[in-house]
Amino acid sequence: MKVEYVNYSDLTKNQFFEILNLRIRIFVVEQQCPYQELDEIDLISDHVFGSVSNKIISVGRVYKKEDTVFIGRIAVDAAFRKKGYAKDLMHFIIGAVKNKYSEDKMELSAQKYLLGFYKSLGFKAVGNTYLEDGIPHIRMIYFN
Repeated sequence: MKVEYVNYSDLTKNQFFEILNLRIRIFVVEQQCPYQELDEIDLISDHVFGSVSNKIISVGRVYKKEDTVFIGRIAVDAAFRKKGYAKDLMHFIIGAVKNKYSEDKMELSAQKYLLGFYKSLGFKAVGNTYLEDGIPHIRMIYFN
């Protein structure tokens, strides 16, 4: 998988279309969660995407607010799951964040069923489970 880390302003129209197409297929259609997938945070984010045979199969976004870097919208196309692509994407993101920002604190809102996956990457759960768009989530923090 080839992974790219691109600021919103540098994305091509086709890249942004493919990113949104994948996110909507997973977060809105597959998870049956009607919500506003595209938001203002996309405008201030770096977008990370992995491609296989020139097709975007994994995505994520990263943005900084104050002293914390937020990671979100991590998704892998259903046909490419259980093959290590999510882990590869997250390792890439963690490394890119460490290189780009001096802060070591990263945060994400994990769907609860993925708690073990994010723990395996060094994230720690903080607080209680909460509902986000009807899906149980937990706040997770990564300290280098």
